[in-house]
Amino acid sequence: MRNNISRWAVGSSLVAAAYLFPLQVHAQSASAKEDEAEDGSTITVTGWKLRKLDAALPTGSRLGLSVRETPATIDQIDSNEILTRGFRTVEEATVSLPGVTSGGSPGDPSLFSMRGFTGEQITILHNGLYLGPANMINRPGNTFNIASIDVLKGPASVLYGQGAIGGAVNIVNKHPDFTGDSFQALGSYATFNTVSAGFGGNKVLSDDVALRLDASYHTTDGYVKDAGSNSLNATGALLYQPTKDFSLEFSVDYLKDNLSNYFGTPLVPAADATDPIPGILSSSSGMVVDRAMRFVNYNVSDSRDKSWQVWPKLVLNWKVSDNLTLSNTAYWFHAERQWVNAEVYSYNSTTKLIDRDRFFVFHNQDLIGDQFSATFDSQLFGLQNKIVAGVDYSHLDFIRSRGFPDGDSVDPSNPDPGLFGPIAKRVSPTRWDQAALFAEDVLSLTPSLKLVTGLRAENLYLTRENYNVDGSFNAGSSFKRTYKLFNWRAGLVYDLAPMVTAYVSYSTGKDPVGSNIFLVNASQNFGLSSSHQVESGLKADLMDGRGSLTLSAYDIKRKNILTLVGTDTLSNVGSQTSKGVELSGQFKVTNDWTLIASGTYVDAEYGDFVDPNYGIAATGNTPPNVPAWVGNVWTSYRNVGGLPLEMGGGVKYVGKRYGNTANDLVLKSYATGIVYATYEVSPNISVTGRVNNVWNQTFVQWADIYYPTQVVLGEPRRIEVSFLGRF
Repeated sequence: MRNNISRWAVGSSLVAAAYLFPLQVHAQSASAKEDEAEDGSTITVTGWKLRKLDAALPTGSRLGLSVRETPATIDQIDSNEILTRGFRTVEEATVSLPGVTSGGSPGDPSLFSMRGFTGEQITILHNGLYLGPANMINRPGNTFNIASIDVLKGPASVLYGQGAIGGAVNIVNKHPDFTGDSFQALGSYATFNTVSAGFGGNKVLSDDVALRLDASYHTTDGYVKDAGSNSLNATGALLYQPTKDFSLEFSVDYLKDNLSNYFGTPLVPAADATDPIPGILSSSSGMVVDRAMRFVNYNVSDSRDKSWQVWPKLVLNWKVSDNLTLSNTAYWFHAERQWVNAEVYSYNSTTKLIDRDRFFVFHNQDLIGDQFSATFDSQLFGLQNKIVAGVDYSHLDFIRSRGFPDGDSVDPSNPDPGLFGPIAKRVSPTRWDQAALFAEDVLSLTPSLKLVTGLRAENLYLTRENYNVDGSFNAGSSFKRTYKLFNWRAGLVYDLAPMVTAYVSYSTGKDPVGSNIFLVNASQNFGLSSSHQVESGLKADLMDGRGSLTLSAYDIKRKNILTLVGTDTLSNVGSQTSKGVELSGQFKVTNDWTLIASGTYVDAEYGDFVDPNYGIAATGNTPPNVPAWVGNVWTSYRNVGGLPLEMGGGVKYVGKRYGNTANDLVLKSYATGIVYATYEVSPNISVTGRVNNVWNQTFVQWADIYYPTQVVLGEPRRIEVSFLGRF
């Protein structure tokens, strides 16, 4: 939010990371990809892509380790899968990965929950760089422009600094290459007047220069009245690579968006509801969602939820010798964001009206940074060793202006939108200078056993200035503070067999005690919260390379959380624990039939904790929006009836959650289904019909604890037809 502040159990369920909309592309197509089977035969892949455990994913380490060699859980969905499955936003694509759920409120666009943690405890990265707290800087984002979304589970402060207790989501843009010229075109139309379009491609300009350009546009009227949204994303990169050992890439990412202004549907007493919707929630106070209010918008007519941002970046990679590689990334990020809304809707039992607030906030953010590293590959005590060490620096100027004008009341069934009213700003500039030293190392103790370690030492110099509405300086709430962070991880990775690897690891993390680093107050004169995780797991290839299985178990403890210890007294003595298991598998049962399953179970609870926002005693309670179980089962079958036709679908299941820290608002479990059919018109062109939420389920997707009188309902059935061309 822009202004917001366990018992051990073992379980698992097979679920799916979603082969929703596979596109059949013949081997002769320029965009076709093939996986080599163990017997040397080729397997033509579609929108489904076999996860290669021996492929490197830099999100998990700067050492160039493969998924198998990384002592952590890493999931990925790439561009081919995203486009053919019809995921139009980063949020839609990310929640298809194991154990990830999301919010959907424009106040917290595309926030995620995983491993028992939510919101700002999940770090959002862009091309491996941290741009600020997720609940302040994140945007939904179009998927056409990205190469992949990687998810690293568990504390990741040793890699990315403060934050990342539950995990990190890394959004990776498409890059130019020298494999040849290519072009992609996407067009789709769906229910709610939803339109998506994308055009882009790679162009080899010479033997040492390549260019990549992509542009996408997404617009929808939304499923709530007058709650449409749109976004435009343009990305481009120029790669200069005169030799195989040296490259220089300059890229620019531009995004402009207008978010939906649907902040939720009010809860009303069952006695006052004309048609309560059954089976979606229960409340100790007897509150329900009235079907008559399901698609009603309670925002003002001149509401605004918009932003624009630009991000130029220069990346240098130089392999100086067989043993030494140097890398440097320099970047500047600028963003402007606006929220001007009636956001909180509370039913008044006396007047029978909906009481609305007013809230506005403006962001002006400038971030400049540089990250340098050197990788040295040699021997240590006669053992193969690889180490990367570097420096990470950034300077932030962040100006936040906000205010809370008077609200009003409107009719529940036919609200008069009205206008927002006058705006009188209170300005709060924030600056930081962040400097860090980091290092990672992998030591091959034996041909089958590796020791993977890492550390990060960081100083964060924070300055906060607050000004009153009249422009005068508020010295009492302004402050300067220095945070000193030290995080580390260590893991052992052991090959039990040529295709089976086990690992165990210990990692630590740090994050602000209350909300996020942009919102720490002068009175919160504490160090950062600290966390640690113990994780063990197994990664295995199956069926002669036609499938894979990953299994992990973890135990996370977070302490020094901000908690209320008196009527007006805060302390950092709170704690939170999270324990769970994750299981995922993918299988190419036959050349035409694919199946993937993944599932997660988590037991998360607060230790000593009194909610500092509402004074609610929550010790032993489950954190809000954390489901114990999350699962999906998906399948696809191609060459149906001997035709160039592929069909499939699946079910996503999200278990029971709580809508507040008191745990007296229960969000019921739900399952939504998807079906699709893709017909290949030519080797390069396909047409797909798909139905999302095929049973038209009504369900609560999220409950923002800072909007306690309303819930965010999920999207109803959506029917879509899309075109995808790859040349």
